[in-house]
Amino acid sequence: MESWGYARVSGEEQQTDKGALRKQIERLQNAGCSKVYWDIQSRTTEVREGLQQLIHDLKTSAKGKVVSLQFTRIDRIGSSSRLFYSLLEVLRSKGIKLIALDQGVDPDSLGGELTIDMLLAAAKFEVRMVTERLKSERRHRVTQGKSHRVAPLGYRIHNDKYVRDNSPCVCLLSERRELTVSDVAKYIFNTFFECGSVAATVRKLHSDFGIETKAFDWHKPEKSSRIISDDDLDTIVFTPAKANHPLRYPWSGLRWSIPGLKALLVNPVYAGGLPFDTYVKSKGKRKHFDEWKVKWGTHDDETIITCAEHEQIKQMIRSNRHNRWASREDNEINPFSNLIKCAHCGGSMTRHAKRVDKQGQAIYYYQCRLYKAGNCSNKTMISSKILDIQVVDLLAQEAERLANLVETDEPIIIEEPPEVKTLRASLNNLETLPPSSAIEQIKNDLKEQIAIALGARNNASRESLIAKERIIRAFANKSYWQGLNAQDKRAILNGCVKKICVNGNFVTAIEYQY
Repeated sequence: MESWGYARVSGEEQQTDKGALRKQIERLQNAGCSKVYWDIQSRTTEVREGLQQLIHDLKTSAKGKVVSLQFTRIDRIGSSSRLFYSLLEVLRSKGIKLIALDQGVDPDSLGGELTIDMLLAAAKFEVRMVTERLKSERRHRVTQGKSHRVAPLGYRIHNDKYVRDNSPCVCLLSERRELTVSDVAKYIFNTFFECGSVAATVRKLHSDFGIETKAFDWHKPEKSSRIISDDDLDTIVFTPAKANHPLRYPWSGLRWSIPGLKALLVNPVYAGGLPFDTYVKSKGKRKHFDEWKVKWGTHDDETIITCAEHEQIKQMIRSNRHNRWASREDNEINPFSNLIKCAHCGGSMTRHAKRVDKQGQAIYYYQCRLYKAGNCSNKTMISSKILDIQVVDLLAQEAERLANLVETDEPIIIEEPPEVKTLRASLNNLETLPPSSAIEQIKNDLKEQIAIALGARNNASRESLIAKERIIRAFANKSYWQGLNAQDKRAILNGCVKKICVNGNFVTAIEYQY
């Protein structure tokens, strides 16, 4: 019989104290945990590698193998009641005891459930307060003309101002010339002016700096590195994930992607400006650089490029978009937009060439977009004609299979998931307590979690049914599909297909929406 543990710190916490995660793990090991799963991510992030691996291993473990799961505090699991109670259901099904080292709570008792609900509600409230405080601070700093907390490549922060970073960075052996961090930033801009496009700049930078750009094998199963067992604690390097790390250099090296380099090139910080209001709050996506707001004149004595060069760069990027691929007519709509993925690296495949056959029909050729940047070795193109034929054949087979299932399926009674039942039980327990503002806050939080869980489940079921119906209706008869225009084809494919994997001239697999 074993005892497992879970440790988590935020990226900011780990940067402030490099030993924060190690201390948690050592405490859990001293408490008798033979295996410890860990993550360096925010408590608001529900999908974490270590936590997902822990839940998977618990579900597949034999009953009685694990007797307890330990962690230091409730909020180390997260601030979501739905996430916590879904984990708790797995533990109860395996007879595993939940132990919080710093909080003596028993989730199987009425008082324990109430305490857990209050702790989770407090954690969620704290997250909201921190978010609002950071927003207010950011608005105040922009008003005062102060720099953001994180500097882009080529700069560092000194007295709330962007200053050029003159620390050594890399040495070009061919020229025997040492470049500082700010020199590298200037080198990037000069290379862009020389090449004229972002993709060509990426290739030249990788060549000049000797950056290896092999494609990743996305389909190769990897052993999780978020597990510590026995005495291998000293072999683990605890650094925040590159995607979540605020600093590009030296944490993530000098390897570039096309979108990443484009974001650097249009950053007004290099021309003495302070960008703000760059995201669409409702969607959490970044706006186009022409929609950014900029406060100019915050560090004119530390600029790496001039304002004229900054405007020239933006104009060059705009002009590169105004080509035949950016201004398509209705009959040139791409029905496979955002669906085709390269089987070699997992990157998107986009249109890169076009020809017109003898019948006047336009034929497009798709190629992995990472090949242009030198990050993928797959240079083979597949034509839209071959792609359409193979996709229709595979979807027609799926339509036949689904049609047979519809004829034989019996009505299914859909029950609420276990985590929803647990949340309802906690809500019922709170209803018996005397009313107060704190209790009402917790009850509202639980109701919100239940609504989110049920909404996600119902939406997933409804979307699955719609996707299956679309496949049956559109591909049961191939002649129906062939008679559709490109816009209708794209609407149907986006409604029922998640991904189309292509290797060379062959469609290897189709991943559906259900």
